[in-house]
Amino acid sequence: MKKSFLFAVLLCLVALSHAQPKFNGLTFPTNVNLFDLYEISFQMGTYGNPYDPAVIDVYAEFTAPNGKVSRVNGFYFEGYSFEKYKGYEKPKAESRSNGWRVRFTPDQEGVWHFALHATDKKGSVNLDSYGGTTFSFNCKAARNASGFIGKANTRYLKREVIANGKRQSISFFPIGPNVAWYSCKSYYNYATPNGIYEYEQRIDSLAGRANYMRIWLNRPQYLSLYGPEFTQTTSGKATMYFDNTLNQKDAAELDHIIEYAAQKGIAIMPCIFTYGDFKADPKHDGELDKNPADWRVNPYNTVLGLKTPTDFFTDKEAQRITRNLVRYVVARWGYATNIVAWELWNEISNMDLDKNAFEQYSNTVTRWHNDMAQYIRSNDPFHHLVTTSIGYDDKDYLFNRIFSGMDIVQDHHYFNVQKAKSKEQTSHQLYRISLDARKAYPNKPFFIGEFGFGSSNAQRYLEKDPRGVDLHNTLWSTLFSGTMGSASFWQWSALEKCGTHGIFKPMLIFSKSLPVPSATFEPRTTGEESKTAKYSVIFPNGLETYYIINAVEDTLYGWSQDTAFAYQSLRRLTDKVASNGHFKDDGLFDAKGYVYTLNADKRPRPSSRSNTIVLPIARQPEGTKYDIRWYDTETGLELADERTTATVKGKTLTIDFPSSIRNLKKRRINNTFGDAVFVITRENKNGSTPESNAANKTKKIRAKKGRDDQ
Repeated sequence: MKKSFLFAVLLCLVALSHAQPKFNGLTFPTNVNLFDLYEISFQMGTYGNPYDPAVIDVYAEFTAPNGKVSRVNGFYFEGYSFEKYKGYEKPKAESRSNGWRVRFTPDQEGVWHFALHATDKKGSVNLDSYGGTTFSFNCKAARNASGFIGKANTRYLKREVIANGKRQSISFFPIGPNVAWYSCKSYYNYATPNGIYEYEQRIDSLAGRANYMRIWLNRPQYLSLYGPEFTQTTSGKATMYFDNTLNQKDAAELDHIIEYAAQKGIAIMPCIFTYGDFKADPKHDGELDKNPADWRVNPYNTVLGLKTPTDFFTDKEAQRITRNLVRYVVARWGYATNIVAWELWNEISNMDLDKNAFEQYSNTVTRWHNDMAQYIRSNDPFHHLVTTSIGYDDKDYLFNRIFSGMDIVQDHHYFNVQKAKSKEQTSHQLYRISLDARKAYPNKPFFIGEFGFGSSNAQRYLEKDPRGVDLHNTLWSTLFSGTMGSASFWQWSALEKCGTHGIFKPMLIFSKSLPVPSATFEPRTTGEESKTAKYSVIFPNGLETYYIINAVEDTLYGWSQDTAFAYQSLRRLTDKVASNGHFKDDGLFDAKGYVYTLNADKRPRPSSRSNTIVLPIARQPEGTKYDIRWYDTETGLELADERTTATVKGKTLTIDFPSSIRNLKKRRINNTFGDAVFVITRENKNGSTPESNAANKTKKIRAKKGRDDQ
C-alpha cells in the first residue's frame, strides 16, 4: 500500500499569504514504481471556468534525480463510479472525490521533488514544502514495466521497457483494430449505454492477441468530452457540455478504458475531433434524435454561434475553447505510457466545406494543424506523437501539406471488393498507397489508421469470410509495405461476431521477435503491375511476395503467399456473379466452399509448379551468404525445419518457399492461408547474422553521408 501525506492544514498556510488561489487537502504518495502513475490530488476555490488557464492555471514542476525539470499541467476532476445494471453501464457521481489532480509518470529511479503552482486573476501561489516536509517521493525500480512509445527513427516506432530488470528499447509495430466507440442496448436508446463494460469485453478479446486500438473522443451519443450528453436530459433535451463544462462522466469512462487497456497490454490512439460533428446530413432532417452527431447539434454552432464549420479553424473564441479542450486531454491522460499518439482529426477532408475554395481552405486547415500540434508539444512533457487523418475521397488537395507539422502520416482506405472479373487486391492497393505516402513525406512514419472492405455492405461481406482470409492477407502484406504497423481494421464489431480476434496474434508474436528496423528499410514486391488494370499484379511462379529491405541489403523481412489464396481468387471459385460482372451481394455464396468453411478438401491447389522466389540484391558481392528463416502465419513461430541458406548469384538471391506448406509433389497446400513469413539476414564471416545490429550498422553508413536516421 502506498503511503501518503494529507495536508488539510495547507489551506491555513496559503490563507496567511492573503493571496488567491488557495490549496487545501493536498494528498500525494511517497513511493511509486518506475513508469507507474503518480497522482497528486487537492482542492481549490470555485472558478467559473476551471478548464481555462486564463481563469485558473495550475501546474506542478517535477525535478528528476538527475536534475531535469518537467512541467505538468493540473486539471479539474469530478469523481464517478460505475456499476453494471441489466447489462449496461450505470454511472454514479462521487462528489467527495471532486477537486484537482496532477498526473505524472516518473522515468528515473530515485528521489523526485515537486513544487505546485497556481495563478488566477488575484495572484499566484508557489509551494514546494510544508513545515519540515518537502514535496518529494521515491521512484522504485521495477522488474518488468512498459514505458512510453515514440519514434525510433523517421520510419518506425519504439517502446522503452523494463524486462527482467533490464532497461531497453524494443520495436513497436501497432497491430490491432479500431474500437472507436461503445454501443447501446439498442441503437437509438442512448439511455442504456454499454459503456466501459463493452470496452472491457473488446479489450479482453484483444489481450494477448493485439497491442493496439484506436478510439474516438467525439461521439456525442457515446464517448465525448464536449457536446450533447444523451444519457442526461433536462426538460427532455440532452445536457450540453462545452467551454466551462466538460463531460466528467465520459472523462471517467476514458480513465477506466486507458488504465484497463494498459493492464492488458493494449496501446491506444485517441482521436479528438471527427468530421461528422461538423457536417450536416440532410438525409436525417427532422430526425436529430436518430443522428445526433452532426453540425446542427454541435455546440460550436449552437452555443458559440459559428456560421459555418470552416469558422472553427479561424474564429478566435473557437480556438480558445479548442486549445483548452486539447490542454485538458493532454493534462489528464498524457501520463499514460500506452498512448501511441494524439490524433487531432478523423478524416478532416470529409468535412462540409466550400469546394470552390480548396486552396484557401487547405492553407487554413494546415495552419490550424501546425499551430495545434505545437501547442500540444508545449503542454506534453511526455512527448507523445501527434497525427491527424484524411478520408479516402477528395484528399489530393490536402495530402501534400496537411501532415507537414504532424509526426505521423495517416490515411484511411476502403475498397470495392465486389469486382468478380478484376484481379485487384487490397494488399497491393495499400502497398501502392504506402509508396505514395513515402514519396510525399520521405521522413515521416506512415500508418493506415482505417481500412475496410467496402462500406454499405461491409458487414455482409465480412460474414462471407468468417475466418478472415482477406483480413489476414491485408494485415500481413501491409506489415511489409513500409508502414509503421499493420493496417488497422475498422469493423471491430464484426471481428467479435465472426470470432476472428485471434487473427492478430500470430503477427504480434512474430513482430516481437524483430529488432527496431532502421529508417532505410524500403518496401518492395516481386510483382509486376498490369498495364491495363490498376492494382492488378502479376507474380512470377504464382507466389506474391511483399518485403522490406535495408539500405545495405543485409536484412530482409517479408511475406509470401500462393496467389490462389488471394481472396479475390478464392471468391471466383465459389461466389456467384451478377449480370454486371460483379459478385452478388445478396448472400448467394457456396456455404461449403473453402473460404466459408476452410474445409481442407476444398483448399486450392498450388497455382504453379515452382517454389522459387527471386529477390534482387545489388549492394552485396557475388557469393554473399544469407541465413533464411521461415515463420508460420497461423502461429507466428519459426518453422524450424525450414531454416536454410542461400547465396547471391548474378545480383539476385533465390530462395525457396517452404515445401512443407506448398507441397508441389503432392499438389497440396498444407496450411490455411497458403503463405509464410521470412526473415533473411546476411551471414558475417564468423557465421553470425547481422539481424540484431542491422539498424545500427545502417545508421553508421548513413551517418557518413551526413544523414543520421535516429
